[in-house]
Amino acid sequence: MAFHQGGEAAGAKHLAEGELSGCCDARTVLLMIAAPPEALAHPPRRDCCHVAAGTPVEVELVNQVSSAVQKSGDKFAVRLAAPLIVNGKVVLPAGTPGVGEVLQSSGPQIGGKPAKMVLTASHLTYEHRRIALNALQLARPGSNNSKTSQLVGLSGMAFGPLHIVGIVVPGGEVVFRPGTVATAKVAATITLPPLEAASAREIAATSHATDAVAQETVGPIAIPPPPRGQGQVVFFRPKSVLGTGQWFNVREGDQPLGKLTNGAYFVHPTTPGVHTYTAKLEPELKDHLTLKVDAGETYFVEGLLTGGLVIGAADLSPASRDRFNAAAKDLKLASKERDANRR
Repeated sequence: MAFHQGGEAAGAKHLAEGELSGCCDARTVLLMIAAPPEALAHPPRRDCCHVAAGTPVEVELVNQVSSAVQKSGDKFAVRLAAPLIVNGKVVLPAGTPGVGEVLQSSGPQIGGKPAKMVLTASHLTYEHRRIALNALQLARPGSNNSKTSQLVGLSGMAFGPLHIVGIVVPGGEVVFRPGTVATAKVAATITLPPLEAASAREIAATSHATDAVAQETVGPIAIPPPPRGQGQVVFFRPKSVLGTGQWFNVREGDQPLGKLTNGAYFVHPTTPGVHTYTAKLEPELKDHLTLKVDAGETYFVEGLLTGGLVIGAADLSPASRDRFNAAAKDLKLASKERDANRR
């Protein structure tokens, strides 16, 4: 073995003084003796914990975000609501900061149509390292979406690359309170060093994210996963006595995607990225919703006919798997290509 000059003598001196006693096995001692002094002064970090792509995490808003204040393109602060734990070790602490962006902010409109917000966040930051997130969609009627509110995991609203797709306040503004919690996923496999052993309380706190992900895959209507490399959006319209004879087209740009009659749904596979969908009730009442779709994820969008000053205005709103499940018993699959092109 070729030792660094003076290393053997220095190592023997350290051992004689007991500095390495009890800390290391024989092989480690030999490596330390052979290493140059600068390597001993700055030992390499032990990046031992692999975080797989798709690992669920919980994130929360730091400050209030509302459609009355924030506009499309505005940034907002997020943070990790519970520590990220791998094999019983904390690899990202609660409070790890991140940055989000308002993808869509629409105020209340005529006909009683509510405001809408779609929030995206690209990453968390820890020790100058960016950890990309995706696949979160949070949808819940009401003005208070605090930690006690329902967690809707990965198919209604979305943090993805950390995105939240907004809550809807009927006839009013959208408000996300500080501490609003949503479930996201780690976008790509990464390796992080362990920080400390996780406590029982920390492990219990992280179970909410895993449970939310699991719940998003079950329901009375089976929704297969999207094609490889794509995401998908499930558009549905719950059956209602309102607008029984009315229907509206769903499009992206000039491309017809499907027709939502009363009690219909269809599944639209699409490429990852930002997509803007429109719903048009002939001849001119039109609504739009912008989503960020991630590969491998399923999102739900509910189509409604609003009541108010204008009866039957089309409205597209982010939804959850729970909302879809609640409507499922009365839903029928639409023939989207045929129906969307029949005007």
